[in-house]
Amino acid sequence: MSGVPRRTIVLVAVALAVWTGLAVSLAASNAPWSNEAWCAIPAVNLATHGYMGTTVLVSKGSWLVGIERHTYWIMPLHPLVQAAWYKLVGFSLFRQRLLSVLFGALALLAWFVIVLRLSGRYYAAFIACLAAGFERNFLNAAANGRMDMMAAALGASAIASFLQLRRRSIRAALVVSHSLAAASIFTHPCGVLFAAALVVTMLYSERPRLRLADAAIACTPYLVGAGLWGLYIAQAPADFKSQFFGNVSGFAGEYLQRERFSGITAPCRALWLELKLRYLLPFGFGALNTISGAGSAVWLSLCACAAFAAVLNRKLRSQSGVRILAACGLTVFLLMALFEGIKFQHYLVYSLPFLAALAAMAGGELWQRGHMRLALCAVLTIAIGFQTSRVLQHFIRNSLRSEFLPAARWVQARLEPEDRVIAPAELGYVLGFDGSIADDVRLGFYTGLRPRFIVTSEWYRHWAGNSAQREPAAYNHIRNTLSGEYRCVLAKGEYIVYEKRDEIATGR
Repeated sequence: MSGVPRRTIVLVAVALAVWTGLAVSLAASNAPWSNEAWCAIPAVNLATHGYMGTTVLVSKGSWLVGIERHTYWIMPLHPLVQAAWYKLVGFSLFRQRLLSVLFGALALLAWFVIVLRLSGRYYAAFIACLAAGFERNFLNAAANGRMDMMAAALGASAIASFLQLRRRSIRAALVVSHSLAAASIFTHPCGVLFAAALVVTMLYSERPRLRLADAAIACTPYLVGAGLWGLYIAQAPADFKSQFFGNVSGFAGEYLQRERFSGITAPCRALWLELKLRYLLPFGFGALNTISGAGSAVWLSLCACAAFAAVLNRKLRSQSGVRILAACGLTVFLLMALFEGIKFQHYLVYSLPFLAALAAMAGGELWQRGHMRLALCAVLTIAIGFQTSRVLQHFIRNSLRSEFLPAARWVQARLEPEDRVIAPAELGYVLGFDGSIADDVRLGFYTGLRPRFIVTSEWYRHWAGNSAQREPAAYNHIRNTLSGEYRCVLAKGEYIVYEKRDEIATGR
């Protein structure tokens, strides 16, 4: 931040402090979900037992072959970083999420540098931080224990480091930026989006200075990362093949009945679904007749209009920074549309900051016109206000305390030391990940396990409903088990607890 005016540093510091407060509040109040626990367990096992198995997930009858010893279905860097983090601070749901909060702050600083280096305007960089950071999907990613915020922060840092170092030493810029981009990819495959954006930035801004040898320098971090990952894969290559390629659509495909790479064969439909499912519907465009829907649509509408204004305005379009951001944003949008057919909303943390940064270029131009500053502040306040109001609603609701903990503690109070429970993995944050939980959406269909308690969540019930065509035998088993052998004894939020009927009869 050297050379940045003191006033801007103060503004960024205040914004980061407020943003951190919101992210930490969400991290302390949102109920956990299965995906967070699946990300935590291999890291906890590595930190405490020295191996990276996901011991809660039941692999029998699924593509998760060998998951008890090796975790191959996700990229390796996030569990490694988590394990080191837990060695340092200990493990809990909040500490897991706090790591994401820290990476969220890093991502915001990286985007500040990106927009500053591309525009040369401090207020444009500050507006980018506000627009990207206080958007609710970004805040939710920062308060979530998944790997998305870490991957997004490393990816944004890759572009920021290249722009920061390129004038001093193009070789140093290549080494540092592509090392960070490689780290982003080995955190989550969506890191490829930032690697592609980095290449676009590199070719657009420094093509005359690049030589053939520079391609080798840029490729080296990816090869080193692949080699190190290969050493881990070599421990159980058959398990890797089953898990990694099984997860091409994996849990998400089973839940949503969509295929990861479906956009390749139907690109026009993929573009429409990308716009509709990833952007318009999550931002309330399907419910514009409601206050909630209209309020949600404000941020996306304003950012999209400002971004288009930056591209269409001749003066702004003449700036290389605007053209670079537009090219990067378009590249990311197209790659996500064609190669990520699941359309997960939490992947928005990879794409929306590009839109916010491009919109900030237009905002920086307006700030230069003194008479427009009041209007710009009002627009930012409205856009951010609607986003943060949704975040505050989640904080007030406190689903962790009002729904998740009562259900988990109710089961905990009734479990005997030798008991096991079929339940979503997140109950392990209360019951422990030491073998008491079997996360098995098929409810013992392959394992024969008939525990005293079964806990279902929205994820379990949705998976069961979709299995009627895909796995009819498992579907019939689930239905017969819950209606015949078990009886509902507790419903709290999305969690329903069932107890075995013969256990109820014995009064155990």
